[in-house]
Amino acid sequence: MPTLVEQMIPRRKLLLLCSESLLITAVLFFGTAMWPLALSNFWEVPCNTEQIFSLLRSLLTSFTIAFICQTSLSYNDLYDWRTAQNRAELPNRLLHSCGYALVMLSLLVLLVPTLFYFPNLAPESQTWKLILLLSICFLAVLGFRHAFHWFFYKWRFGERVLILGASQDARELGVLMTSNPLAGFELVGLVLESNDPQPEQPDGIPQGEKIIGKLSDLRQLCIQYGISRVVVSLLERRGRVPVQELLECRMAGISVEERESMYERLTGKLAVESMRPSYLIFGSGFIRDPVTLALKRVLDIVASTVILVFSSPICLLAAILIKLTSKGPLFFTQVRVGQDGHPFQLAKFRTMRQDAEKHTGPVWAQKNDQRVTSVGKFLRLTRIDEIPQCLNILTGRMSFVGPRPERPHFVNQLTKELPFYILRHTVKPGLTGWAQVSHAYGASVDDAREKLRYDLYYIKNVSLLFDLTIMMRTIGVIMFGKGAR
Repeated sequence: MPTLVEQMIPRRKLLLLCSESLLITAVLFFGTAMWPLALSNFWEVPCNTEQIFSLLRSLLTSFTIAFICQTSLSYNDLYDWRTAQNRAELPNRLLHSCGYALVMLSLLVLLVPTLFYFPNLAPESQTWKLILLLSICFLAVLGFRHAFHWFFYKWRFGERVLILGASQDARELGVLMTSNPLAGFELVGLVLESNDPQPEQPDGIPQGEKIIGKLSDLRQLCIQYGISRVVVSLLERRGRVPVQELLECRMAGISVEERESMYERLTGKLAVESMRPSYLIFGSGFIRDPVTLALKRVLDIVASTVILVFSSPICLLAAILIKLTSKGPLFFTQVRVGQDGHPFQLAKFRTMRQDAEKHTGPVWAQKNDQRVTSVGKFLRLTRIDEIPQCLNILTGRMSFVGPRPERPHFVNQLTKELPFYILRHTVKPGLTGWAQVSHAYGASVDDAREKLRYDLYYIKNVSLLFDLTIMMRTIGVIMFGKGAR
């Protein structure tokens, strides 16, 4: 079964992260310790305890700056393969990342002046040297990215995979696998789920849709191509699962897994339409560990309290602007569906006209919604309107991370149209969530279906580390104004 770590940081992505971390750390460490930028050659000083301590502190500083640089790369989607593979856009995003990294470093230096330490560099008078080294770091990352992608495209050292099945779902999984090279899987081809004659295929067919054999050839194909994993994607499984052939593969040390498991690993969401209840019942996940829930509650209280305290001046300004620019109450309250289907009152700063749904009834929010006030647009873009929901978190009706709470009208509609939708209410709703940082704003049944895939993945893999990851990604969403309406 896929694990959270495999999805969040696939093998090649982990290798890329570690490699770039070492690259940036090395450039900073040696650049500030040696000629021509260092005030003196760090390596010519006699080695003693103080010297070793300075060396380690300088190394730690270099690693800290590398972490900040990689955080900036991540917020610019440069660890998302779909964005990073665009070589024409890569230099522009790297330039933006360098700028954001410099801003973050400047703020940290102002807040904690002693955080960064380079014994052979005087930052107060030679800041240009550090800026130069950071520029060199990002140029090195640009060159390394090209070499990294070329290497894996040419030599393809991935885990070799066969898909058993040639249905539309199987073909879509094949295309998904070939379009996610950072996951570390190399698709060899599809195998027909029966022993019918193999159909003729035209030249140039995509690798994700290439049929290379039939069921009776499965074991021989695994030997011929050095297969290490078989993914079962049968259109109909009842009485048609080739137990003997799969057992032979399994006894030969080849991993065998279901399509849903591979789909989950590649996308970070569950395949709702094709998923059977048995996958949820007998699969891993959906564990409610008391310790995890207790830590999650502590995180909720701490995070919401910190936000309420530090955002109080902003909230006061927002309240004044709302009252000055539009008629109506300061807060917008609405009934939402919480854990186990219990309704609760959700409070936000009002961003729409007071009579926004007087003539229409409940409707989805649209892009450039005319009901939103001028101040409301800014509050939504910056997510300031969401801050009062921290009160719901403190009272225990919501969690900081979880599926977004929906209105009863839409819950009734979506429960009828979407399988497993009711499972969203098995946990507390959240201020932010895996769906919110992974998908655009939901304003239709199709969007709700897509978000359900992410919500169920979160419920299946809930953990403190996952919550912290989502909270960090939420910062990036807010900084770049993604998904606001």
